[in-house]
Amino acid sequence: MKALFKSVNLIGDALNISPALRAWIKQQPDIVEVYVQTLNDHVAPLYKGMVRDFLENYDEDRPRKLKTFCTVYDRPSGEWDVDHTFDVNAAFKLSDQKRQHLATSYADLLGVKIGDTKFDLKPIYIPDYTHSGEIPLSTIPEGLILVSMFSASCTSRDPKIGVPNKMLPWEKWKPILKYIRERFPTTPIRFLGASTDMVPNGYAMGLVEAGEYMLGIPLNRLALIMQKAKLLVTIDNGMAHLAATQETPTFEMYPMCLAPYYILPVGNPNLYWVQMDPMKVVSEYLLKHLEYAVHNKLRVRK
Repeated sequence: MKALFKSVNLIGDALNISPALRAWIKQQPDIVEVYVQTLNDHVAPLYKGMVRDFLENYDEDRPRKLKTFCTVYDRPSGEWDVDHTFDVNAAFKLSDQKRQHLATSYADLLGVKIGDTKFDLKPIYIPDYTHSGEIPLSTIPEGLILVSMFSASCTSRDPKIGVPNKMLPWEKWKPILKYIRERFPTTPIRFLGASTDMVPNGYAMGLVEAGEYMLGIPLNRLALIMQKAKLLVTIDNGMAHLAATQETPTFEMYPMCLAPYYILPVGNPNLYWVQMDPMKVVSEYLLKHLEYAVHNKLRVRK
């Protein structure tokens, strides 16, 4: 059987197809060749990681395992037994109708069942332990505190809207970061984002110190860093979902504009979250929850 799946999605939306994709492969009676058509960007390497264990464990005596998996950027020619698009807009619409998680909606649209426990909703990304870009795996830093303040889908990115629905105003980060620095005085902090995701001049004072940006990191390397990270403090973005694949201790500030059942990374057993409107929430409220999470809920790594 040959199958072509199309997925042109942001990091979090892409990772949430993994339960459905894996369920579909598992239910096939024949050896399967899968091609994923996507953009040639930083998200593309995630798809192979969703099924890496199927590829590594393949042998001819177990025909339910995946035989071929390729990521392509142009639609291949030829006939396909299955031709399916993981359409995030269609999945969100179904989540609206059924009040269910995005991962479940992806599965429903593909015609497979993934179960209804938090474990079933966990996004899967298995890092490549033999490759980490041009930097040796031996240099993967351990024990970092990771902070992710940006979201590609925040309405503040739209010049017609301007008002954020996910990203906190910079001033509201200051008490949070002050607490982190005082609570973990010897732990390095690194700020995640795309290569252009930097706090604007005039706001960075008291937030980001010299050498603390870690921007544009390949996602495979970042997943390996997250495996050994002490803590991730984030808003709703792709980092929250990549962290869920590695079960990173995560404090997430989830937006009020999205119901929790939509896309909260509930599959991460080491997640503490609080819902907030970034324009209305006060820093003290977020700080109170962060302190409680660190002291009582999260298994913060040593």
